[in-house]
Amino acid sequence: MSSKDKILAAARTLFGELGYSDTTFKRIAEKSGVALGLITHYFGSKEKLFVASTLSVLNEIEAAAVAGAGRGDTGLAKVVGFVSAYFAHTLAAGPDFMVLVRCSPYSDLKGDVNKDEIVSRFEGMVRVLADYLAQGMEDGSVVRAEPFKLATAVFAGIVGSVRTRLLNPFSPENFYDEAVQFIRRALAAPKDG
Repeated sequence: MSSKDKILAAARTLFGELGYSDTTFKRIAEKSGVALGLITHYFGSKEKLFVASTLSVLNEIEAAAVAGAGRGDTGLAKVVGFVSAYFAHTLAAGPDFMVLVRCSPYSDLKGDVNKDEIVSRFEGMVRVLADYLAQGMEDGSVVRAEPFKLATAVFAGIVGSVRTRLLNPFSPENFYDEAVQFIRRALAAPKDG
């Protein structure tokens, strides 16, 4: 593993465990086993490293979610596959996944961190969901609505479910299964009968 990759892996874990304020370059250097000066060399600033850490986790979850959607044959099945794969990835990921929870557009992160690129990437996932929903409206599997607004509501449900499952010690073991079924029922076009 390259020094840059070691730094990124350590930063992801520490930002996820400790948050932005309590993660320092010194801690990252110690955890990664890389010289302190290399952090600045590769990433420039703490903010840039934080954003890079968050984007690298986001890349992984987006790839997993899109792959899950790819197994669907209708728009509704694609949305359900996307949501299911997103949830599954959060359970399989290590503690570094928490960096995404801490720095999503849905968090209250304060300070100097410019989250524009992260917000843009999350919006990209909402647009992917909107495309699947539009496909579902076309194939008759999804209720008719404005796709982007509906996708935004679905994505807010995903994010809220993840936060509930990961941050609430009382969430039921099958919480994600229930959330997926709720989303499926809410989106499914009524059957003619």
